[in-house]
Amino acid sequence: MQELNLRFFHSVAKTGSLSAAAEELHVAVSAVSRQVTNLEQRLDIKLFNRQPRGMQLTEAGRLLQAYALRNQLEVSSVIEQMHDVMTRQQRKITVACPDGMAWHFLPSVISEFITQCPDTCFDLHMVDSVRASELVKEGEADIALTFSLSPDIGIHVVSSHNAAIRALMSKHHPLASKAELHVADLSQYPLSMSLNGSTMRYLFDVACSLSGISIQPSFSCDSLGATYTMVCEHPNMVGLCSAVAVSGKTQAQGLVLKPLLEPQLALRSLQVQVMAERQMPAHMKAFLSFLNHRLITASQ
Repeated sequence: MQELNLRFFHSVAKTGSLSAAAEELHVAVSAVSRQVTNLEQRLDIKLFNRQPRGMQLTEAGRLLQAYALRNQLEVSSVIEQMHDVMTRQQRKITVACPDGMAWHFLPSVISEFITQCPDTCFDLHMVDSVRASELVKEGEADIALTFSLSPDIGIHVVSSHNAAIRALMSKHHPLASKAELHVADLSQYPLSMSLNGSTMRYLFDVACSLSGISIQPSFSCDSLGATYTMVCEHPNMVGLCSAVAVSGKTQAQGLVLKPLLEPQLALRSLQVQVMAERQMPAHMKAFLSFLNHRLITASQ
């Protein structure tokens, strides 16, 4: 059943006359009459009783009118859903970051933002810092949150925050009473940290080398969540992380975060990156501003 025939039929059924339907559809009366007649001939069913004062639906016509109305409503609903999908796609933000940010901090920030801006949706890709920057340069991610040691061509750094490596431990740990620590203080306790190849591991190894000591971690992994669990479960375990990474996750579990005095451990920064010279849409600008404020608070 052609959509055009159905549209003409529905208009005649609704208005009760060919002339009124023609006026509603902005076509000639003859065009409306022809379409209705063609529909009746194709169905081999009489849909209207032609009367001097208008068109009256037959019983079969009333059945078709009900169908036509449902069809119109369903089409309108589908079109509305399609527009909603397009709107959500246009308001989607793709973020790339390493595990340390994807474990708790960034989902927490995104959740808070979605509460305020429910029309915005997110894709979060957990990759290493180098790959996160590459995804932004390739246009596969809108925003990267990375631990960085140096500038990167093709990247615009929206903001940079302190990401000094600190020691996470139970508040009952023997070292918890100290205000500040040296890496040498950690040598007598089990240590959990990231695997070889990360900026954290590199800077920690440099700090140990310059201090003339060698520390082998008891537990190495690429998951901050695993390190966090180790510290929670083992009374003497020390985990290495940044303040931002465990923001809001220390006090609830009776943990403390202690600064490490070696300057090498403060060389790393946490950068919010976007593609250089890209004009960001309003919803991304709003999220970048929101994220920046949360990072300022969390990195203190």
